[in-house]
Amino acid sequence: MRDASPPLFNARPGPDTAVGRLDTRSTASCVLLLVPLVLLTEVVALELSLVYPALPAMAAEFRTPAIGWALTVVSLVGVVAQPLLGKVADAVGKKRMITLAAVAFAAGSLVCALAPTFPVLLIGRALQGTCLVIAPCAYGLIRDVLPPRAVPVALGAITTGLGLSAVAGPVIGGLLVNAFGFRAVFWFCLAYVLVLTPVLVLTVPESGVRLRRRVDLAGGVLFGAGAAGLLLAVGQGSSWGWAAPRTLAVLGGAGVLLALFVLCELRREEPLIDVRLLTGPALRWTLLATFGGAFAIGGQAFVVPLLVQTPKLPGYGLGADALGVAMFLVPQGLVGAVCGPVGGLVARRRAPRTSFLVALAALTAGAVILAMLHAEPWQVLVAALVQGIGFGFFFVSASNLVVEAVPATHTAVSAGMMGVANNLGNATGVTVLGVVLAQHVLRTDQDTGRIVYAESGFTLSFLLAAAVAGVAVAVAVFMRGGRSPATGGQAGPVHV
Repeated sequence: MRDASPPLFNARPGPDTAVGRLDTRSTASCVLLLVPLVLLTEVVALELSLVYPALPAMAAEFRTPAIGWALTVVSLVGVVAQPLLGKVADAVGKKRMITLAAVAFAAGSLVCALAPTFPVLLIGRALQGTCLVIAPCAYGLIRDVLPPRAVPVALGAITTGLGLSAVAGPVIGGLLVNAFGFRAVFWFCLAYVLVLTPVLVLTVPESGVRLRRRVDLAGGVLFGAGAAGLLLAVGQGSSWGWAAPRTLAVLGGAGVLLALFVLCELRREEPLIDVRLLTGPALRWTLLATFGGAFAIGGQAFVVPLLVQTPKLPGYGLGADALGVAMFLVPQGLVGAVCGPVGGLVARRRAPRTSFLVALAALTAGAVILAMLHAEPWQVLVAALVQGIGFGFFFVSASNLVVEAVPATHTAVSAGMMGVANNLGNATGVTVLGVVLAQHVLRTDQDTGRIVYAESGFTLSFLLAAAVAGVAVAVAVFMRGGRSPATGGQAGPVHV
């Protein structure tokens, strides 16, 4: 029997004609409207790029080898928040949801800046994780208010912003950590969002597209709890024991919750996630390949700063400080900033799948280079530049594939599912590679609390990232969707 609950949002259906697509606006006007949206969306990447150089200092401050959870918890919250809040955004307005997520991020930044213990820090990071809904809402807002001709390149501009954050983030993070400690990173995040949120509220129009349906809170809880359980089991399996009753119980429980989620969504008339759309050919392979690419991006972003800050040892370790990490991440970010709009142009003139293949191939190649060559700074730099190509092409191609595959009323929630695949991939990459490194601890510095990992841990981590990204390449090669030039979603959803 279908769920016949009344709609939660009862306003009139269809678009709100008070605010429509800006078809009559000039390109310059569209750019001016896009700038504050891009800058605020930056916070999605900044909360990671600023934190990566601070990880060793945070681990030393709280005396914990499980510092990877400071990254994983953000992705866990994103897994729950993106489909749920993406659905709400489709109903109440994408600009409104971006604003609410920015406020939650500000609160989380304050908690992290003042955190006296590691658990409190994780609570603050969880609040910051709500910002991950900003990106899919921004994709939907761009589709709804900009002229169709501008949509593919505008999506690339969002990626360009993410690339620029990869340039500024490591430098700012390194300077702040070296001068004031890791807490300064979170004070910076708080100031950043408090300045930009009012600008966006005053200058960016709201989307007129509305999906007037009930928000499936139960579905969100089932999906989020199941996904979180899977990541918890992966993260703790090595310490609990992979065959231990606790590990098996968590895995079994997560599987049951996800199975219940699918059954419930198939029976609901107004599901949180349209499982049939999600598992259709136009989306399922995109999401699977996105997971693989994100695994490589997230895992390597976690491991590279640890490698670079490892003391110089035979065959590896560069002995850099937090600012030294920026020597590799900044060039990567610059390349990503250039490749973002290039990827959008490739998607518009050739096909988004073509851009996607470039991204995944570059991510695979970068991981292979790091696995084979990591003893000298120039070797890590070459890998970072290749990774920058993959980073720049990855997000714009994935977002264009989603926009081409779904109707406008489902853009935010579908882009939210892309975000879920991305966050699950990121979190799984960080968790799995963190487990690999934890099995290869060389020593712990008793004075500073710094953990030194063996070279074999780094090599195995990069090889694993390359293998997962390589599987994603294979998936993208055989994808049938996204083979035509991107239209900005004006050609209607793709069913192939």
